[in-house]
Amino acid sequence: MAELMHTPLLGELLHTPLFGLLLTLASYRFAQWAYAKSNSLALFHPFIVAAIPVIIVLPLVGVPYEEYREQTALISFLLGPATVALAWPLYRQLHTVRSVWRPLLITVVIGAALASGLAVGLAWWLGAPETVVGSLAPKSITTPIAIEVARVTNGDVSLAAGAVAITGIVGALAAGPVFRLLRVEDDRIRGFALGLVAHAIGTARAFEFSEKAGAFGGLALGLTGLLTALALPWIWPWVSSLMG
Repeated sequence: MAELMHTPLLGELLHTPLFGLLLTLASYRFAQWAYAKSNSLALFHPFIVAAIPVIIVLPLVGVPYEEYREQTALISFLLGPATVALAWPLYRQLHTVRSVWRPLLITVVIGAALASGLAVGLAWWLGAPETVVGSLAPKSITTPIAIEVARVTNGDVSLAAGAVAITGIVGALAAGPVFRLLRVEDDRIRGFALGLVAHAIGTARAFEFSEKAGAFGGLALGLTGLLTALALPWIWPWVSSLMG
């Protein structure tokens, strides 16, 4: 392996965007295969498994994570259009959304407040530094928005992104058992809850239930992100004064 890594052609390939893209796509394809073989067991969700080959390969070939992140900038960019594309299944369920728009808005306001408030309150109660508290505040919204909000709340961008990822993974893992325990069978409720609490990862999990669940997950994802991005920077000075 070491001798192979030192060949000129391969050495050049390792430091091009092609390597990062191929590694990412191959890892995700492997994760999909493992997820299917496990009969869609939540513990083998592609978001979790796909990271394992990347974590193993990068140190072996000597490519720093910072360089890998630059190599995969195209994929990161495509997250934006992919999020916007969630509007299509939502449009197909527009007639259903119109019939329940009042409960949905109330749920978003309460859910977004609890998602952020419980994390901030618990971290502050446990004596976490202000940087950590500010990083946890946007944990339940999608990463691009959470990063910008974390800058306003004096959080650490990397820590905020990690908190978002962990929140999404835990939400995707816990969704099935929680829904079975509470006997939740309505795809509207399952999708909206996943999108509200576990953002994009939860929305992807919602699509496994049905298109309707995915559509409601995308709606919750967008509304929660919008509400948090608008409200949290406005109320954060007041929250900081309370913690101080």
